[in-house]
Amino acid sequence: MILLLFSLSINLSGHFYTLREYKIGNEYYILCDSLTRKLELSSHWDNNKQVLSIQKEKAVSIIPDNPFIKIDDKIYQLVTPPVKINEKLLLPKSSLGLILRSILNMNAFFKNGVLEIGTRVNIYNFKWTIEPSLTRYTIECSPTLNHFFNKNNGEWVLTLFNPIYNKEILDQTGKGLIEEIEIEEGESFLKFRFKTKDDFQMDIIRKGKFLNIEVRKFEKRNIQTIVVDAGHGGKDPGAAHAGLKEKDLVLDISKKLASKLTEDGFNVIMTRVNDEFLPLKERTSIADKEKADFFVSIHCNAAYSKNSMHGAEVYFLSAAKNDWARTVEATENSAVRFESEDNAGIPELDYILNDLAQTQFLKESQEAAIYIQESLIHKCDVYDRGVKQANFYVLRLNYMPAVLVEVAFLTNPNDRKKLRNENFLRQAADAIAEGIKQYARAHL
Repeated sequence: MILLLFSLSINLSGHFYTLREYKIGNEYYILCDSLTRKLELSSHWDNNKQVLSIQKEKAVSIIPDNPFIKIDDKIYQLVTPPVKINEKLLLPKSSLGLILRSILNMNAFFKNGVLEIGTRVNIYNFKWTIEPSLTRYTIECSPTLNHFFNKNNGEWVLTLFNPIYNKEILDQTGKGLIEEIEIEEGESFLKFRFKTKDDFQMDIIRKGKFLNIEVRKFEKRNIQTIVVDAGHGGKDPGAAHAGLKEKDLVLDISKKLASKLTEDGFNVIMTRVNDEFLPLKERTSIADKEKADFFVSIHCNAAYSKNSMHGAEVYFLSAAKNDWARTVEATENSAVRFESEDNAGIPELDYILNDLAQTQFLKESQEAAIYIQESLIHKCDVYDRGVKQANFYVLRLNYMPAVLVEVAFLTNPNDRKKLRNENFLRQAADAIAEGIKQYARAHL
């Protein structure tokens, strides 16, 4: 039985609309046709699939008598399903906030019996991903929403600036490896304070409109699978001087290194085995996909205005500590300029500037870097430039210890002479392999 009761008022940015409200059983509904017509929403009924699509800023797909609706590519469950009576689709009043908030990309909520639809929001939704060794708290928001993430007095703190959101969507219940979330709402900010189990490290990774706050639990493991990354390649030559190209030299060293490590019983994966261009983010994703235990990226150095600079240095991921480290960091990260929009996907500079991945392995990466640097100096008779810290993209988002090796300087005459020598390239590969083995033995 359908009983006509009274009217529902909708305030859309100061414009008021009235819709007839119906009671079916114990639930309240409004006619979908009236809603789309008054709010000037596009709609299409697919008679074959029995699906209604409503669209403006986003598309919502609705099936009569089905509690699940589709918003763009995501499925949501309504408390009460829509119904179809006398060829008319009726929407449950209790779900209008969610439906219209999604279609219009605006804040929508009931206040004093009126459905208030107002300012365009820039925080859309929150979602959890819970796995045994991973907890991810995802904030779906505008890609232009600014944020700041740091650790303050033992707390991981995320601040979102100038947020516009519906307070109903805020979720501060701890789950998985995140024990507690404390939310502070300010006039021009929204602040999250996270507490993790066992003081685990927390990372933040931005992927377009998704801001992922991740906590991972890493079990101690033997070093068995190693990813060897030959820097640059294809249209990205790297450093070039006096007829030598970095991309060719490092591929040669990397192949020799992979062969040596394989002989020593390691499972080795190379990011490239020929002269091809590989986007920086693909190099890191290869290592993560293969669940590698260690990542080493091979490079040659250059200092065009200071050809007296020479020797070997090994980097691990952290903030650059001096001007030279920042220079090398910028040089190696500059490979992003060769990446087309199709391959880039997410702006790499966003990763470089905003992400804090791999913090779980800083100590292990530093330890491995020391082993490799000492081995290079001992076996290759090169000047010791030391172990350094820098913020290399190719070391980021690797959930394993990772280092970047600068074997020698293309721009220095003595180093360049060594780099032209096949025996030196083999010695360098053997030295890096020996450093990795020493590190692996220390973690048995």
